[in-house]
Amino acid sequence: MIDISLNLSRDLITYPGDLCFESYEYKTHPRDQVHITRLLLETHSGTHFDAPFHAMPDGVTSAHVPLENFIGECTVCEVSGNSVKASDLPSRHKKRILFKTKNSELYKTGKFETDFCYVAEDAARELVKRGVALVGIDYLSIEQFGTKGMKVHKIILSSGASILEGIDLRGVSPGDYDLLCLPLKLDTDGAPCRAILR
Repeated sequence: MIDISLNLSRDLITYPGDLCFESYEYKTHPRDQVHITRLLLETHSGTHFDAPFHAMPDGVTSAHVPLENFIGECTVCEVSGNSVKASDLPSRHKKRILFKTKNSELYKTGKFETDFCYVAEDAARELVKRGVALVGIDYLSIEQFGTKGMKVHKIILSSGASILEGIDLRGVSPGDYDLLCLPLKLDTDGAPCRAILR
């Protein structure tokens, strides 16, 4: 099994404007005879999925997204450019597709980089046309940094497909896998996930 989840720690890269991940000891063994850690994080911290409500006020919340979107056959597709275009899509792929891009190396910088590779609108439309259940990318957003209106999110999410962001594909070769990805059961705009390939 290959864990493609980011580690939730104080070193986690955060999208500009989002809350930085924090954790601290709430109870300790010497004082309380038990250990409990408190966390401060957002629904979009680290490896997470976007529910339709994230981009659309009338979209369903995360608790109502079918779990089938997150479990099953997937294809890891490697793309070398600055965006994932329709012409980059393989002729055949599974119902879930994860994009390995230059972004995988951006995690090494330890800070948010604005020139990350994103999914272009023509690729999003083609993926929806092909009936994908999930689209994933190896950085904190599938949308080009600085764009307004969340167009790519809306194209994908309005189709019933899910978006998986913040995956770590550095040690993953292109090809077909089984994806096991379970979001926390939160009734909101998205949720952190533990994502595994096998």
